[in-house]
Amino acid sequence: MKRFWQGLAAACAAVAIVAAAPAAAAYPDRPVKLIVPFAPGATTDLLARMLAEKLASQWGQPVVVENKAGAGSLLGAEFVAKAPADGYTLLFGSEALSLLPHLHDMPFDWRVDLRRITHVGSLPILLLASGKRADIGSMPDLISVAKANKGKLNYGSPGQATVQHLSMEMYSKAAGIEMTHVPYKGAGPALQDLIAGHIDVMPGAEASAKSHIATGAVRPLAVFSSQRLAGLPNVPTSKEAGVPFEMSFWWGVMVPGKTPPEIAAEIGSAVQKALADPELNRRIVAAGVTPAGGSAEDFERFFRGQFDGWAAALVPLNLKVK
Repeated sequence: MKRFWQGLAAACAAVAIVAAAPAAAAYPDRPVKLIVPFAPGATTDLLARMLAEKLASQWGQPVVVENKAGAGSLLGAEFVAKAPADGYTLLFGSEALSLLPHLHDMPFDWRVDLRRITHVGSLPILLLASGKRADIGSMPDLISVAKANKGKLNYGSPGQATVQHLSMEMYSKAAGIEMTHVPYKGAGPALQDLIAGHIDVMPGAEASAKSHIATGAVRPLAVFSSQRLAGLPNVPTSKEAGVPFEMSFWWGVMVPGKTPPEIAAEIGSAVQKALADPELNRRIVAAGVTPAGGSAEDFERFFRGQFDGWAAALVPLNLKVK
């Protein structure tokens, strides 16, 4: 009988211990990092901060934006690809990640080391001229001046072999002109030099350029899109300006490849909920961006399509970076 009571007491103690054990903490239970692989001040950074604000509100945890610029976004992407796969390090990735594998020996396997979560949105590239170039008031002006001064006009970009750099090379071929490329460490520094008149033109985005357009510091020549921008309705499309050419920026949230499915699903759900928020949606649209959303599978298909598109687009440029 004594053994019976001893066994019963031990069993009750075990049950008490189990009952007292805390339940697994709900995700997230601490601050989350959102890595922006570009310098502060450009559209990618602005959108990431808008999204981070809404995610923090949903989760009740800080979502801290960290800028890790370099190598056309490769440094920031590598940082996330090699981060712990626990959902606390996210990447605000861009179209650059569908381009980079064609140009570099990647320091991680982009197919498996990064998991695509949700497509955030897209934005056509805007061709901008410095307000200090009074002779470049339109795309036809640019082409005329460039042809009369072969190779003497210059354009800025966030760096060698970035989407902006290659877009301008493709545009120049389509327009039959030659310009000199001036690479910067980010779109923000390039935009500042455009305003100062140190460079003549650059590809940019409505969100980061609009206030400078309003003051006349920069001048929009055309948008690389099939449709005009709602926020800049007087700016012609490239086709309307005489050179049929289209190219867009896009953004999406990614995580380390081995992130548990349930955490990846929570992140995707939270991002989609944020994008559906009327206030954030209004701010995104006001920046000229078309919100996307959709499932991880949708984003993966989109990403692969972009990757295949760059493979074809790079052939006529004969560009070899690897």
